[in-house]
Order: sequence, then C-alpha cells, then structure tokens
Amino acid sequence: MSNYLSNTYLKHKKNNNMPIVQALLKYKKENFAVLIVEHVNIENLFVRETYYITHLLPYYNVLKQGYSSLGYKHTENTKQMLRELAQNRTHSDENKTLIFKALVGENNPFYNKAHSEESKIKIIESKSIYPVYIYNSFKKLLVIYPSVTTLAKSINSNNSTVTNYIKNKTLFRGEWYLSYLPFNIESMPLIDNWYSKKANDLILEIKNNFHIKKAIFVYNINYEFIKKFEGVLHAQKELNISHEIIKKYALLNNPYKGYIFNSERISSSEIVGI
Repeated sequence: MSNYLSNTYLKHKKNNNMPIVQALLKYKKENFAVLIVEHVNIENLFVRETYYITHLLPYYNVLKQGYSSLGYKHTENTKQMLRELAQNRTHSDENKTLIFKALVGENNPFYNKAHSEESKIKIIESKSIYPVYIYNSFKKLLVIYPSVTTLAKSINSNNSTVTNYIKNKTLFRGEWYLSYLPFNIESMPLIDNWYSKKANDLILEIKNNFHIKKAIFVYNINYEFIKKFEGVLHAQKELNISHEIIKKYALLNNPYKGYIFNSERISSSEIVGI
C-alpha cells in the first residue's frame, strides 16, 4: 500500500469505522500489500470485480458488488475544494461557504442538465447491492442485471416474485434461472451489458413468456429430449395423458408409457447420475 494512501487513512480517518481503516491502525501499513489478481478490459470490469467480491468474500470490502464511476471529471475548482475537504476535518465558515458554492447551482456539472443514458446506467449500478445472474434452461449465463428491482421493472414483474424464483432455484416463466451468485465461477455472460440491444431482446422474450408459470420438458426413456410444453395442460392435449399423471411422474422422475417428464431441462451430466 502506498505511503500516500496509508498516511491519508491514518491522519484523517482515525474515527472512521471502515474495517480497512481499523485494520491499518491495528496491524500497521507494513503488514498490507496491494496485489493485481487479473487484468481485464474496461467493459468487463464490473463483471470481474463482482466475481472476486462474491467468491473471495473479502472482509475489508464494504461493497457487495463491483461498479465504477469512470468517465466523470470534476472541475478544477471542485477538485481544489475537495482537496480542502480531505485535508481538514474542521472548516472555517469562509471555507464552508466556498465549498458549498463550488458544488451547487451553476457550478455543479449537472446544473440544468438531464442525465445521459450513460449516467443513468452508472447511477443504477452504483445504487445496486446484489446483481442478478440470468441463465437459460441449459444453465448458460446470458447476462448480469444490476439488481432485482431493475430486472423486475424491466420484465413487468415485482421484487417478491423475482426473489422467490431466486430462492427456490426454479425456472422463471419456463426458461430462465435467476441467481444472486454464478453457477460456474469461470463462465462469462453471453451478453456483455444489461442495457445493450441484445439484453433488451432477451427482456422482450421474457416479457412475452409472462403467461408461462411452469413448463414441462418431455424425454423418452433414454433421456433424449422430445419437446418442451408451456404447461401440463398443453402436454396433456398433445400426448393424451392426464395432467395429474404428468405432474405425478414429473415428481417421481419415473417413466410413464415411454415418456419421462420434468419441470427442468435435464443435462447430460445429470443423466449420468440418474
């Protein structure tokens, strides 16, 4: 850790309750080091930072996921006032007035301006605590959304419904798994940005499947995939098998008249264990 950083913490943050500050004071700066765990492209920074936070679970990290405020630049006057703020814990009335004037009204970089789409995205990400990983029924990671609230609004759902599917680990609208943590720590999302056109197309597809509550996957006795139905009544109509029998044998995971029913897609790795 650089002398500048550690000295700044020790000099100005003695009353701070942040874990890293307390640790620096207790164990001294010579017992800390800064290590680079991975070099990444800037567009993947949020994903990879979140990955390390959720898997290494660093004690001193107060954030639950990664995000960045890259791209925003303070004016020189604002920088000077912020330096003054950092250097002195107690300000004179004159300095307080100068700092206030430097950060409000026409001196504020957002004065009389609407947020750009980019700034809106950064605001959403900065306010998020837990990201939501979206997988398809093959358990391939599609995209990472910044929060349950953001996702729920996008797909015309609500927080409690989305949260229940995350907790129960069941398919949402017959095709998607939602999770707070990645299934495979090495996998990267097929869609880089949750606000991209591809992500919007995915959201539209999820919205169009609002009528599906529980899909049924049908296999033959060799576990070869036959067809996916939007529900047991659709399967009943085409297979001429009672929906009660379909639900019963889906729970038992036993074959019935040459068919195997399941509420999830069965992967080849799962077949080996059956």
